[in-house]
Amino acid sequence: MKTPVRKQRGQSEAHDEKRMEIVESCAHLFDKVGYHKASMQMLADEVGLGKPTLYHYFRSKAEILYAIHELHMDALMRGLEDLTRSDLHPSERLRNVCTDILRQIAEHPGYVRAFMDHYPDLEGDMRKKIRLRRADYLKAVCDLIEEGIKSGYFAPCNIEVIAYGFLGMCNWAYKWYPRLQPLRPPEEVSQELCSTFLRGLEVRA
Repeated sequence: MKTPVRKQRGQSEAHDEKRMEIVESCAHLFDKVGYHKASMQMLADEVGLGKPTLYHYFRSKAEILYAIHELHMDALMRGLEDLTRSDLHPSERLRNVCTDILRQIAEHPGYVRAFMDHYPDLEGDMRKKIRLRRADYLKAVCDLIEEGIKSGYFAPCNIEVIAYGFLGMCNWAYKWYPRLQPLRPPEEVSQELCSTFLRGLEVRA
């Protein structure tokens, strides 16, 4: 007799929730001891599972690292997709991009650090897939800047260079923002970070 669909769906949801719990715990351990020093046994201990059970969810440490990259890109791309459908001023859209990045750093510092520091440790198809997603994200930011230029809000510029500069400014915050986060919310810090950058990009009256 086949397992009822409802039960299968419940099992799938429980499986996904456990994977998320594992990723969060492993990201914390990567942040604490470093990706290369963390063994599967250490990761299993961190999550409170036996190593065979951990292998049921992830076949390798590299798969966990890949899942961290996927989760981070999912969150950032969702934010960008919402912005492309909004009627916000181009400057406000870019400021919200920065806020999204800072919010990820504030809420998930471990996996953001793993994303930033250990992209080169991804191999094969996993690295290729994340590289393509990073390229899609960069293009989406370039499109926001290009739209600002076409609408007359931003001055003409080398769009790709400006996008790289903007994202570099926002992403580097993973090095210093976590210690400030308890006192400075993402919205406040993005306002300060972006104000000078955007003044240079906006067309002066």
